[in-house]
Amino acid sequence: MAKNKTFEEIADKLTQWAKERELLDKDPHIQFTKIVEELGETSAAYNKEKHNDLIDSVGDLLVTIIIFSKQVGLDPVICLNDAWREIAHRHGKTINGVFVKDSDLNK
Repeated sequence: MAKNKTFEEIADKLTQWAKERELLDKDPHIQFTKIVEELGETSAAYNKEKHNDLIDSVGDLLVTIIIFSKQVGLDPVICLNDAWREIAHRHGKTINGVFVKDSDLNK
């Protein structure tokens, strides 16, 4: 069995793959539409409890997001790290299955 690559390794390989196919120079609006399409497929797979389709859909969603981030000049690894730093020590509580941060609870 092949060893899994890190997010950063995959993002680098995917960026090269997209570059070779001239996707990075295309209109980001097109890629954003692909993100929405893949999100719909992810939703359908989840709602229908199709595990293998869900794995494929989440992977495709990540691929489209990584390509989009590169098209708009962002590093997806930095974006993910920034998001993690933002939420790592966030406090709040889960209400009806949704995490609500403290600052929103006090409004």
